[in-house]
Amino acid sequence: MPDFSTKAAAWNRKLLALLSPFVLTLSLASPAIAFERGIQIDPGFPYYQGRSEASIAEELMLNDYTIVHYFITNENGINIKLVEELKKAGLEVWALVLGNGSYSTANFPTDWPSWQMKHLGKIYPGFTFFCMNNKDYREWKKASLAKVINAAPFDGVELAESYLPEINGFSSGAYACLCDHCLEIFKEKFGEEPLNFSKPSDSRYYRRNKDLYEKWIQFRVFTVNDFLNDIVNGKGGLREAKPGIMISTWSLGIDEGKNSVTTIREMQGLDALSLVKTVKPDRHTIQTHWPDWVKEDLPPDYIKSYAAFADPLKEAFPDLALMLQTDIGSQMQMRRSDKWLEDFYTAAKELGYQSVMSYEYHLALDMYNKAPSLKMVKRLPNNRLQLSFDRRVDKYTGEDTDSYQILSSNDEAYVSMALVDGNRIILLLNGIDDTEEFDLRIRELQNTPNLLLFKNSLAQAKTIGTIHVLPLN
Repeated sequence: MPDFSTKAAAWNRKLLALLSPFVLTLSLASPAIAFERGIQIDPGFPYYQGRSEASIAEELMLNDYTIVHYFITNENGINIKLVEELKKAGLEVWALVLGNGSYSTANFPTDWPSWQMKHLGKIYPGFTFFCMNNKDYREWKKASLAKVINAAPFDGVELAESYLPEINGFSSGAYACLCDHCLEIFKEKFGEEPLNFSKPSDSRYYRRNKDLYEKWIQFRVFTVNDFLNDIVNGKGGLREAKPGIMISTWSLGIDEGKNSVTTIREMQGLDALSLVKTVKPDRHTIQTHWPDWVKEDLPPDYIKSYAAFADPLKEAFPDLALMLQTDIGSQMQMRRSDKWLEDFYTAAKELGYQSVMSYEYHLALDMYNKAPSLKMVKRLPNNRLQLSFDRRVDKYTGEDTDSYQILSSNDEAYVSMALVDGNRIILLLNGIDDTEEFDLRIRELQNTPNLLLFKNSLAQAKTIGTIHVLPLN
């Protein structure tokens, strides 16, 4: 009898010899990292209040997100249980912190006012900018972040909005930082007296001194890079505080035509190439700038215009995971639909981004326009049933026991109690044993427009219909 195994092996060797080295290289290469959908959440919004942390985690999971970016507005107030529940749900969780300031100074050290940036004129109500050259601020920030990442099981830390304000800073008065400390560092670094940014008649007005103004721009880039490098790699920094934790830096993207990159470098001190080279992050995120995201008619593939920011990073750092951030509903006119988001994901994937994230989960247009949809049914011990939806359910309609009818051989079976927990409804069943299967008719349920950002939308209702419920395993 012929030895077919030997002949097959010989044939395989001949076949491999015919394959080009290119094909062999592809077969041995590491598999590509799958595209992932991320989402930003800010637990301070009412949408996340008055419900269990487990329900928040489940809702995000049911909407097919795999990465959650927990937006921390004040490092002194972290919901550790929420991070734990997100992890239990199988989600990757990042601590998203701001580098250039804070929305709240509650429980900050008493000397925090001395950390503030000095603006050309404008002061921002509701947000405090801190000078990134201020050593006291840096030391506090490192110590604060060390507590955060050691208190909660975050997978990574991302330093968002570590830039100098602002793209329209000269006209708005937001331009910063012009504090004495920054001006002194510039003088020491370049041996030059600081420029004047407010009096065109001054001989040292910045528009009259092209070479010196370029040095000032270089100093601003140095400020951002040095701040981030200190926070990440410096003594007491993130990598020392928790070795192995993933780090993502952020920079801005904008569609300003051929001037996009130079505009961001000049006005905000951001040079993504030198930033990544200096800090050596595990990932880098390009954030959509506000002049783009506020547009009502922004196309979902607008990020094609960000090639000037993304392509040099891909070329210089081919192994760097590149992420993308957008806004989906901070203003009424630019709330994005589910269809827009799907097209945005497609565009980002085709352009080679590893992941995208949106600010903020519950702000999107269809949170206002769609009623909850049932996504999961789970039998619980002691005659209980859990219904899980893709968004938060209105308590009034969800807890009305008349909304539920048990269809079984026992005509006396009924729902005696209904409790709403965010996207979940827990039903207490009477006349039904855990071992019995049955049908359940669910009438009309509504969403929660009163918990959304804009309060002028009507409640959206939907009749769920009849579902079959299996016995408890």
